[in-house]
Order: sequence, then C-alpha cells, then structure tokens
Amino acid sequence: MIDTPQIAEVIIPSPPHGEPIIEVNHLMLSFGGNHVLKDYNLTVHKGENVVVLGKSGCGKSVLIKCISGLLNYNGGEIKVFGNEVSSIDHKSLDALRARIGFVFQSSALYDSMSVRDNLEFPLRRHGREKTKDEIDKLIHDTLDDVGLLEAIDKMPAELSGGMKKRVGLARAIILQPEIMLYDEPTTGLDPITSREISELMVTVQEKYNTSSIIITHDMHCAKLAGDRVTIMMDGICYANGSFDEVSAIRDPKIHSFFE
Repeated sequence: MIDTPQIAEVIIPSPPHGEPIIEVNHLMLSFGGNHVLKDYNLTVHKGENVVVLGKSGCGKSVLIKCISGLLNYNGGEIKVFGNEVSSIDHKSLDALRARIGFVFQSSALYDSMSVRDNLEFPLRRHGREKTKDEIDKLIHDTLDDVGLLEAIDKMPAELSGGMKKRVGLARAIILQPEIMLYDEPTTGLDPITSREISELMVTVQEKYNTSSIIITHDMHCAKLAGDRVTIMMDGICYANGSFDEVSAIRDPKIHSFFE
C-alpha cells in the first residue's frame, strides 16, 4: 500500500496550446520499497514546452523514461499520441520512439563516432529512405540550426561541454520529432552557454512545433524556455502554471525553488 502524500496540490489552470500529445494519468512507480511516483498527473499539449522542477532524486528523469518506454511503471497510464505506452508491441514502440527526440543529461554521444556519424546514426537506425546526398544535406542543415556546422568532422573528445549539448540536440532533432524530452539540458554549463541552449530549445519549438518536457534545476532555463512550469514533489504534480504564476504562490515548499 502506498501512502497518499499528505500535501495539497496547488494547481493553477493554464490555457492549452492544442490537443493533448502526452497524457500522464495517476502514474505510479516504485523501486522496491521506494515509491517514486505515487499519483502523478500531467498533460502536455501540442506545441507546448512544459518544465518539470523538483528536488534531486524525486523522479523527474524517471518520468520521461517512462514516457519514452525506457522504464515500466507499476500503475496508472501514459498515453502518447493517444497510444498507451505500456500496451503497445515492440515494433509500435520503436515507431513511437522515432517520433520522440531525447536529449540526455550527458549528451550520450558515441565517442568512437565523429559528429557527422553521430547524426547519421539515427537516420540509418530508423530506416529512412534517403540518398547519401539527402542525408548529407540534412546533417549539414541540422548542424547549421544549432550553430555547429564547423564541428561536423570533429570527435566528441574534441568538443566543449556546450558543443556536446548542441550535438546531442542536433542528433535528437534530425528525425524532426514531434516530441522533445530534455533531461537537464543546461547542467554543467556556464551562464552564457546555458542561455544559448535555452534559446535554442525555444527555436526548436518554434521551427518544428514540438511538444516538450524539460527537466531542469536551472531557473533561468525554466523561465526562458517553458510555457508552463510544474513542480514534482512527493510523487505528485504539486504545482502547475506559468513561471510567474507558480513563483507567486505563497507556499513555502514552492517558494524555496525560487529563492
């Protein structure tokens, strides 16, 4: 039996952008006796960037791994494009993942591959019918979008932290996904580079009309890139609204995030 959190959810309505793309309903996930998600609810609408804030270890990264089918959950449901993630077969899940761009905290580049090869890999993996010239143009255009065309033949070891983040983002968007999942996209970056990455996420949203979940501790990133901010606490969605709405709530548990 999982105890219901002894806190009241503070929910501020926020006008949706479009139809629901991701629907998380009463999600529950436990690791042994550690109940990470207890009754978590979140809806992301088409073309919307939603930021998820929360203390370290509260389950933020677990959430997006469940959404992408990388982790199984114990209860509740997750619908992506109307499909219940835990109910679809492996082939359908693979097709679903092709519509999702995942930017890992560590960038997760393949060290033995050049930047060009890192971007070419998902194109080969998902069997897109493209000629070599088409693939080369797409790689060039995508790197140009993230301002890193000059690094096309470099190896990951030759890149700075900010450059790796940009390549990781480029690899995630090269399939032109409809959903972007960002796991701490500005961690370990200086303030200027962090702002550049945050602005880049907004550019991706505007150019590709993506629906995104941004996991972050960076309040500047949350304010700049998020249309809506939610706070994960004690396994539930504790607060939900615009950055200004949530930061104005007179709840000490919420206020501590904005001090």
